[in-house]
Amino acid sequence: MTNCRNCNFTINEENNYCSQCGAQVIKDRITLKSLFSNLLIALGWDSNFVVTLRYLVYKPQVVIEEYLNGTRKKFANPFSLFAIITALSLFAFSQYSNQYRLMSKNLGPEQIEKSEKPIHDINKNKDVPIFGYKNQDDFNNSFLDITLKYFNILAFLFLPIYTFIARITFGKPYNFGEHLVINIYLQSILSFLGLLLFILSLTIGVNLYFSFIMLLPILYYCYTYKKLYRLTFGQLLLKFLKFVVIFLLLFLIPVLIGIFLTLE
Repeated sequence: MTNCRNCNFTINEENNYCSQCGAQVIKDRITLKSLFSNLLIALGWDSNFVVTLRYLVYKPQVVIEEYLNGTRKKFANPFSLFAIITALSLFAFSQYSNQYRLMSKNLGPEQIEKSEKPIHDINKNKDVPIFGYKNQDDFNNSFLDITLKYFNILAFLFLPIYTFIARITFGKPYNFGEHLVINIYLQSILSFLGLLLFILSLTIGVNLYFSFIMLLPILYYCYTYKKLYRLTFGQLLLKFLKFVVIFLLLFLIPVLIGIFLTLE
C-alpha cells in the first residue's frame, strides 16, 4: 500500500490511478523522453497521428470516409493534426526564413552562401513600382514577411475558402462541415509533405519545395476527390476546370480591387 501524492489517499501499489482523486500514479523518474512524450500528449499527438499520416499519403479516402462515418478512434482528430503540423512548419520556416524566401522565388538555398548581397537585393527590378512598393521584389519580400509572421492564422483562414470552393465544385453527398474535415485532412498532409521537402531541400541543396507547392497539391486534390466521388477521368477534368475557375474568380477580385485602389 502507498499514499497518493496528490490527495494522500491510500491506494494499492499496482494501481495506475488514484481511486479518490483520479490522478495518475507517477512511478518513474522524469527523463527527456518522458517530457517529450507528455508534451506531445498535451498537444493532442498520439500514435494515431502516425497511422493517419501514413494512410493520408496513399489512401486518403479511407481516412476521410471512415472519420466522416463515425470511426473516430482509429485516426487522429483533423483539427489537432492540422494545428500541430502548422506549428511545426511555422517553426521551421521561421528558423530558416532566408532559405524560405529564396525557395519561394524558385532559387536554390545554396545561393545564400554564394550571394554577397542581402536577401532584399537579389534580382531587384528597380524601376517597376507595384501596389505602392518600389518594385516587384519589395512587394514579394513584404508578402513573404506577412506570410511568415501570420503563417498559422493564414493557414486556418484559408481553410473555409478551400472548403467553400470544394463545396461548390463537388457538392453532395457531403455538407459544408464534412467538406471542411476533408480539406483539413488534405491540407494537413500537404503541409507535412511540404515541411519534409523543405528540410530535404536544405539538406541536399536542391530546391524541391518550389516544385512541390506548385504541382503536388493539384495532383493530390484530384486523386483524393476522384476516389471519394468515384469520378471518371472526364468527370474529374470537368470538376477540376470548375474548381480553377471559381478559385481564380475568388482571388482575382481582391487583386483587381487592389489594382483599382492603387491607381486612384
